[in-house]
Amino acid sequence: MPANKPSREEIARREIGVTSISRGSSLFLSLCFLTVIFLVPVGQIIIDGDDSIRMPVLSISSGKDQSLLDKTILINKTILENIDQLEGDLEQRSFLRSLFLPPLQYLFTTFLGQGNEKVIVGRDDQLFYRPAVDYLIGPPFLDKHQQIKRSYGHEIWEDPVLPDPVAAILAFKDQLALRNIELVLLPVPVKAAVRPDSLSMKAGYGPLANRSWNRFIKHLQEAGVVVFDIRDHLYDFEKRYGNAYLKNDTHWSPSAMKEIAARLAQFLTDRYPDLSGDISYDYHQVMHSSVGDLSRMLNLPERSGLSAEVTLEIEQVMTPAGAFWQPDKQSPILLLGDSFTNIYSSAGLEMGDSGGFAEHLSYHLHQPVDLLARNDDGAYITREMLATELARGRNRLADKRVVIWQFAERELAFGNWKQIVLTLGTPKPSEFIAIASGGRFEVSATVADVSYSPRPGTIPYRDNIVTIHLVDLQGEEVVENGSQALMYGFGMRDNMMTSMAALRPGDRVSVTLSSWEDREKEYGSYRRTSLDDEMIELEVPHWGEITDDKID
Repeated sequence: MPANKPSREEIARREIGVTSISRGSSLFLSLCFLTVIFLVPVGQIIIDGDDSIRMPVLSISSGKDQSLLDKTILINKTILENIDQLEGDLEQRSFLRSLFLPPLQYLFTTFLGQGNEKVIVGRDDQLFYRPAVDYLIGPPFLDKHQQIKRSYGHEIWEDPVLPDPVAAILAFKDQLALRNIELVLLPVPVKAAVRPDSLSMKAGYGPLANRSWNRFIKHLQEAGVVVFDIRDHLYDFEKRYGNAYLKNDTHWSPSAMKEIAARLAQFLTDRYPDLSGDISYDYHQVMHSSVGDLSRMLNLPERSGLSAEVTLEIEQVMTPAGAFWQPDKQSPILLLGDSFTNIYSSAGLEMGDSGGFAEHLSYHLHQPVDLLARNDDGAYITREMLATELARGRNRLADKRVVIWQFAERELAFGNWKQIVLTLGTPKPSEFIAIASGGRFEVSATVADVSYSPRPGTIPYRDNIVTIHLVDLQGEEVVENGSQALMYGFGMRDNMMTSMAALRPGDRVSVTLSSWEDREKEYGSYRRTSLDDEMIELEVPHWGEITDDKID
């Protein structure tokens, strides 16, 4: 009698987890898989050609008295940093990323209303910087547990941040007070704070703020810090005109910026009546078209709606002689600012020039203003610039009455609030060359150290300047062969990495060096990454351009 035939359920149960495939099919599929894996890097190498990414060179400078454990930790940090840099470069230059990311981002943005890790798409296609929104809805920035978390929340090769803005601001205020200079604080609210209805209908009334904002203001006022709070001014401006901020950019609009400049000038002249001057500046209207920084960060295809250019009317400030406005180091007012100061003033932000916050503040004060401004890192970078000027023996605070410190409000939650000492130094003999204004040297040199340039799309700016320490200089114009130089140059230009960003310690290059003084007015406000060695940063910098590839 034949055995009972198994049911279909029993057969299915036996075959669960079992896949039958012939040997030929398995070999064919494996070959296809390996071929695809092999073709991707080969294709990348072919596309890159001679510009292929090189493995970072391990460069470690440590003190002779360091222990074996300290040296081991330093080597480990350097290796991890180089690996991270290599991975980022590979990701950024991937042809598959360039091929698929823009159309996929277009689909997500157009049909699903989704941005990316940097940008949030709100109602009516209003774009918002995600870290700025995180600042508003995130934990209180003065909460001790949050500050401890931030101080430890960094990569292993990075120095810990100092998260307390109150301590840094009070220390800066006290150092200025010793010189009889008053500090005026100007935090600029993020876009979502003054137009929250573009993100949520339940946002309520009035400008939004982080939960620590009121406590922050109270601490500063009790310590005697002057705070020019523009939150309500911008919110009212938005309600009246609907354009306090640009639609596809993180920054305020030209008209809102002018409004705040006029109000700040009135505030200053009411507080210090003798600061008002008698210079009659003029306006020159120009039209400027550009794509906003948030649109660029979306990585959308060209000519898509959200990446279209926006035309703005910029009012450039002119002197009575018809020249463009320039900062004056002899002014009793020093403005420290970030990209909110540079927008419409620095050509690197691609939103026009000569019509920024400093220019309009000077217009309404009827007198020149001194300026130190740089895009990004508003929590510390301008104080660091000021400290560097003083350490080089240049007393930028001489005869100053007021220092205005403008920074983006999101820095309160994400900035590095380092306490920086302001000490006036004296020029000292140095092995570093110092090219006079108008000079131009052709030299060959060895790269001793180079700062890291961020990858395109990871920051809201299209350009970044790197800092390079050059040694063993050789050239007919150099006073003494074997000398050293501190050089600035573009590591990222127009959202493209340059050959200067690919330099590694030990590379031998030919460069053209010129005076940084001749370029500072043009490039001084651009974002720049610094070297870890603070003493080298005190040397006289130069502007550099690579004339040849590596010559080793």
